Amino acid sequence: MSRLLRQIAALPLHVAADGSLEVYLVTSRGSGRWIIPKGNPIKGLTPEEVAAREAFEEAGLVGRMLDGCVGTFEFERSGEVCLVEVYPMHVDKQLRRYDEKRQRKVQRCNLETACTIVCSSALASLIQASFEQYHSQRLAMVS
Repeated sequence: MSRLLRQIAALPLHVAADGSLEVYLVTSRGSGRWIIPKGNPIKGLTPEEVAAREAFEEAGLVGRMLDGCVGTFEFERSGEVCLVEVYPMHVDKQLRRYDEKRQRKVQRCNLETACTIVCSSALASLIQASFEQYHSQRLAMVS
């Protein structure tokens, strides 16, 4: 029987100059697969604070967290099931230097590219739904 682990992730969104929505993806340290920044809960921090910290450490992303969890997805790793809670982030900038720069690649991409290269169909579906939600709200996160 597999164990259920909880993780917290940031969905780092960026509004390009032409108004289109993009997402930042990072590679995992182990397999090099494309994912979103994520990590384990940290005692004393809210899920949004953990998500912001992961985005900062893994990709050098600075911005503000948006309201609420946009969804969850699961993946299996070494016989354990990880349930990942995803919190949206409006990215203002990416720093040139950050903790894990030499351990990961970072890519900012459009919806089609993101959904094609991420390692999980469940994550791709969550990204798709988030893009639709934020486009329908006319990108209220920019205001």
